[in-house]
This record gives sequence, structure tokens and C-alpha cells, in this order.
Amino acid sequence: MLAAFVRKHKTLAAMALICLGIAAWNTSTSIRGRIQAHFDIARGHYKILGYGLVRAWQGEYVRLLKERYGVEYHEEALCIVSKSVVDYVDAYDEVSKAAAYRKFGRNIFEETAGDARKIWEHRTGRDLQK
Repeated sequence: MLAAFVRKHKTLAAMALICLGIAAWNTSTSIRGRIQAHFDIARGHYKILGYGLVRAWQGEYVRLLKERYGVEYHEEALCIVSKSVVDYVDAYDEVSKAAAYRKFGRNIFEETAGDARKIWEHRTGRDLQK
């Protein structure tokens, strides 16, 4: 019965499969993020992803992460962020940060962020806490 319907309505069946494929792709973003992070870590490639507004000291943070720990930072999106990007980045970072915690024995991301902010404040003479 289904086979006969598909034979008669090939275009409709193809469009339905495409829609299902798109829906599956969009709902699998967090799974894809985790898989990609595991793949990168297995190759010894430590990286975190980001989205949203860039902090004033972001450049210093990226530089320090790379110099101190060999961890790369990639900005995936700026102000306007889709749910799929948020899901992918959050899942990727969850796996990647956990691996970095195990490797370095501490939260290098908070530590580096604090150092980057202090360096930026010292360099610019501005205090972000005020």
C-alpha cells in the first residue's frame, strides 16, 4: 500500500523525506556538538566555541588560552544567535571544557578570563567592576 502510494507520488514522497531530514538535522544539533567535541579531543585538539556579545577583554582571553594551554577559541555567532547554534555550542563546550578540566586539573577558563580582564584593565586604565 505504501509502496504504491510512493510510486504514484514520487515528488510528494521526496519532499516529505527532505522535510524529515531537515527536521532531524535541526533537532540533532546538540548531539552533533558532542560528537564533534569528542572527535577533536581524541585528536588532541582542545577548543571552545562562543556566541553573543564580545567582551572588551575577549582578544586578551583568546591569546592567553592559546599561549598558556594550547586551547583555541572560535566565535560562532555574535549578537543574533539561533537556538540551533546555542545548542551546538553549549553541547560542544560542555564536553570540551570537561576534557580540559581533566587535563589541566583546574578551571583554566575562569582563571584565564580573570587574568585577561585584569590585563585589559591595566593596559587601558579602565575598571570594568565600576
